[in-house]
Amino acid sequence: MRIWALSALAVVCLFSVSRGQEGPLTLTPEQAVVWALDHNPKVMAAKKAWDAACARIWPARMLPDPEVIFEYEGLPGALRLSRFGERNVGFSQTLEFPTKPYLRGRVADREAQVSRRDYEAARIEIAADALKACGRVWASRRIQRYAAENLKLANEFRDKTKVRVEAGDASSVEALRAEVEAGRAEAEVTAADNRAALARASLNTLLNRDLSTPVEVAGELTYTPTETDIQTLRQMALERRPDLQGAQVALEGARAGRGLAASSLLPDLTFWLSRQTVRGAGDFWKTGVSFTVPVWAFGRQRGEIAGAGAEVVRAEAEQAGTKNRALLEVEEAYLSVKTSEKRVLLYRDRVLPSAEETYRMVRLRYDEGKSNYLEVIDAGRTLSETRVAFVEALLDYHTAQADLTGAAGGKMGN
Repeated sequence: MRIWALSALAVVCLFSVSRGQEGPLTLTPEQAVVWALDHNPKVMAAKKAWDAACARIWPARMLPDPEVIFEYEGLPGALRLSRFGERNVGFSQTLEFPTKPYLRGRVADREAQVSRRDYEAARIEIAADALKACGRVWASRRIQRYAAENLKLANEFRDKTKVRVEAGDASSVEALRAEVEAGRAEAEVTAADNRAALARASLNTLLNRDLSTPVEVAGELTYTPTETDIQTLRQMALERRPDLQGAQVALEGARAGRGLAASSLLPDLTFWLSRQTVRGAGDFWKTGVSFTVPVWAFGRQRGEIAGAGAEVVRAEAEQAGTKNRALLEVEEAYLSVKTSEKRVLLYRDRVLPSAEETYRMVRLRYDEGKSNYLEVIDAGRTLSETRVAFVEALLDYHTAQADLTGAAGGKMGN
């Protein structure tokens, strides 16, 4: 299953970057996804689990190993083999009923397919996590910029207020308040820096890089409307999600296991051939065939069949539960996208422009001496909080889109 397609140029640019180079590593979100899918330990472990499951398919179809027989009788001593009275050399091979190796192989094959779906699900999960981590880096960077601008303005107002106090145009209370606001702005810069450092560490974790290694994400958070309707998303999930496909093949494997358990009632043949050497009498050949008889079918085999039947019922229930869970995740992610989309549009079109205009007017009035510093502080704080809220709304929308893409089983439109 193809999850996120990239151009060859983007891949070349990604892998031309040295992990040990100086300076920050700058990636686009698509490059971050590719890097994470190639280096994330969870994806690598899932791939090796799939490889291991594939390696068990052919051994499951093989017959039991033959047995080689060496037997000595009439020895004058425990280790005096050359003085034997009678010697038997031969081998035996068990030939299982044909359905047994076939069904064992089918069970192993379905287990491998389940592991493959687990691997694909891990890729989708890590890809979505990488996109969300890129969004957090974006958001933290913009919040850092807003905090730095707010600090710069707070320092300017503090200096201007001191001048006005000295000139007798403002009270000492305004000067103290300006100093407090400058201190608060400086604390917000520190918090924004810590948030950015944590966002980069989170991205480095997904990329399997050292947490303190510099990393940057190209571009900015943007709003892109979601065009796909909920019915299409549900159908995409039912067709694409690896966990649903894995539940189906797990059910097929359980049914094959039930057939394998029932095959325990069928006899296995054991063919053996040996050469008997009797001292003084010559060589003789012996051959024979034996077969199993399910005498204890009322106990052992019946219990195995009942257990395998219960596994089928369990697999059916898990398949139904996986389907319900997948559809619920699509529903939740879709509603989250729509809710966060409304917040983004509200802040972009109404709240943020109003806050910016209010601050501009109050600042102009303050410069003209028509308003006091408290009004400027309130308007500036409102603008700062609105900007951060808008960025967080964009981040929530970006995160919800990544979750919706993962819930639908891959990139929408592919």
